[in-house]
Amino acid sequence: MKQTLLLLAVLILQTSCSSTDVHDKWIGQSKQKLIKTWGPPVRVLHDDQDNEVLLYADQIFTTNHSNQVSGDAGPYYWKYDYMYVNKSGKITSWKNEKQKFPPQSVDVKMLGIASQNKTSR
Repeated sequence: MKQTLLLLAVLILQTSCSSTDVHDKWIGQSKQKLIKTWGPPVRVLHDDQDNEVLLYADQIFTTNHSNQVSGDAGPYYWKYDYMYVNKSGKITSWKNEKQKFPPQSVDVKMLGIASQNKTSR
């Protein structure tokens, strides 16, 4: 019984430590490869140093109390994936978040592109 519990604990620990985010595999890959796989981004943002952020967005509609999906007037949020690309076209980092504002409202100042790319070079 003790051996079974120990084996189970080791397997759980190994599984939790080995899991990586799907975004991590893109670090160091080319911008073109990402676009070929994910499709074109909703927006491309630029900073003053010629770095880019590829913005991918999905509008998610939440379920209301009657278990029906709400329509255009109902509750929703945006799921964003930001892929940071350096001047040479390589992905340096990423982040994702949920927000209420639409992709047209996202700007460079909100994201802190310069500070993001400085730490990931």
